[in-house]
Amino acid sequence: MTGWPAGATRNKLLLSFAWPVPMTKREADAVFRPGRGLLEPLGGRLGTEWSVAEGFLTSGAEPPNRYRFTASLAVGDGESSIPCGLIVTWHPAYRTTTLLVTATISGRDEVLETSDVDRAIAVLHSLHRRTAEPGFLHGRYREVRYPSLRAAVGQAFAELIDGCGVPETLDRNGWCVELRGYDGRPPEATVDADPRPFYGLAHGDEGWRFVPRNVARRSLGDAWGTRTFLAMYPVSAGIVCLNNKGDEYSSHQAQLARRYFGRAEPYFELDTEVGGLDHGGLLVLERVLIRMALAHQWLRQAQRELAEAAGESRVVNRHRLLRGSLDDILQMLNSVLPPEVDSLERRLITNMGVERIVRQLDRQAEAMDEETRYAYESTVSDRVARLTVVTVILTVVTIILGVLQVVFTV
Repeated sequence: MTGWPAGATRNKLLLSFAWPVPMTKREADAVFRPGRGLLEPLGGRLGTEWSVAEGFLTSGAEPPNRYRFTASLAVGDGESSIPCGLIVTWHPAYRTTTLLVTATISGRDEVLETSDVDRAIAVLHSLHRRTAEPGFLHGRYREVRYPSLRAAVGQAFAELIDGCGVPETLDRNGWCVELRGYDGRPPEATVDADPRPFYGLAHGDEGWRFVPRNVARRSLGDAWGTRTFLAMYPVSAGIVCLNNKGDEYSSHQAQLARRYFGRAEPYFELDTEVGGLDHGGLLVLERVLIRMALAHQWLRQAQRELAEAAGESRVVNRHRLLRGSLDDILQMLNSVLPPEVDSLERRLITNMGVERIVRQLDRQAEAMDEETRYAYESTVSDRVARLTVVTVILTVVTIILGVLQVVFTV
């Protein structure tokens, strides 16, 4: 199988692979301090594309600060290689950094074949630490060969946090795969005709050709999209996006904006090499990964600090502080996305298991509240008992002193 089933033609495959890394402000100040020579602000066309997408789709009070690595990153395959972008972002509103690898796989004569799906899945495996024999798929960073793309990214990350006191590692991850076409046709017909290659991209399954079609289609679920040329499938590992935005849509939006506002909106002309940036799928993935990372970090911290707390008063204080920090986390993750994109985020939260983690946080918080209440009541009860004893003793002493005073007076 080399061609796509009936439907829109795919011109290129855009892959975005992200890791969330929680950091304190002090750690972030050390990581992103000027003069290190590792990073530069994300500028040029790429920086403009990010600014356009975030400016149109988000409304956060503290915009993220995005940088790119100055050293080169690539995935090699024999003598050929695919250049990769390596972007690191500090999200001050969430106290988290995200590390993002981007790559573009272009088809032969600008038409993708299903063999390109195999290549993209191999890159996903390399990002998951799968190593290859010499001369096959590998990672390159600073022109040095590494046995996998993940190893090359790990070296870049190690340089980034060196001496900065960051305890977190590149642990959890997710990806967004965008298949980009330009003919404006509805993409769902392509998926319905044969969902297996899209299932393979969604789950990194190299055996997609042998998956029953009904199983593959059921795994992808219903498409999300607010345009006829767009279909996104949020799954457990991230998002698969089919985007066939063409000139007709961009021209219509430009004419409408100029007619009523005097100038075109750049967002509708966006044609980026960053998978998932157009229509916000990648921004949603970032936020969901941040939720996941912060939730796991809080659970680890709560278990460690409560185990170290000694004495009822310290336990009560730690419970109160941790419960407050949990409320802060849940509050800071309130959506800042438009309602239609927010619905995509809610689906991805469910499919990636974050909803289950949040329920675990809620149960932990309820248990913590109950323990705090019990510890508080125990403390109050002990204090009341001690006060009662002291009161009785004082009463007895007062009576004795009164009796003695009467005896000596007589």
